[in-house]
Amino acid sequence: MLRRLVGEEPVEVAKSAVLIFVTAIAAIALQQLAATRSSQTTGQTDRAAVLRVASDFGRELTTYDYAHPNVQVNRLTPLATSQVVSRVERAFPDLALYRAVSIGDTPDVYLQTLDAGHAEVLLRTRSTMQSQYLPPGTRTTGLLLCEVMHETSGWRVNDYRWLTPVSEGVS
Repeated sequence: MLRRLVGEEPVEVAKSAVLIFVTAIAAIALQQLAATRSSQTTGQTDRAAVLRVASDFGRELTTYDYAHPNVQVNRLTPLATSQVVSRVERAFPDLALYRAVSIGDTPDVYLQTLDAGHAEVLLRTRSTMQSQYLPPGTRTTGLLLCEVMHETSGWRVNDYRWLTPVSEGVS
């Protein structure tokens, strides 16, 4: 039976072997192509998710009301780890002391690095702030670097730091 399939002459056997070899190479190439395409799609999905989480975090970090700090906590909780939210909460006494209120705008976001479980995102934040020590309509801006980690629940801000002091100006 095998002789009928492959052939009996050496040339026929060689042709059959080459055909099997080319078919195997084509199958491997198609598998690699599918894996590469899947990886690219996952990378684009991760990139979009990281940028969305960092942008939302930057906006919510710069949106607060000294009289209702729990609103900021509730908005930050799905975006950041509990350590980050606790760090933000430690600023609440200062917000109450200065009677500070701020409305954050959507920040400009720039992806610095991204791999399977970690990303760094640079944000340029903007907000309108009010305090007993500031004139009405004070605009603030700052550079914020966010570390975003992939957890079982998705991408979340794991750490952040201000790269510049928040600057103020009246609009």
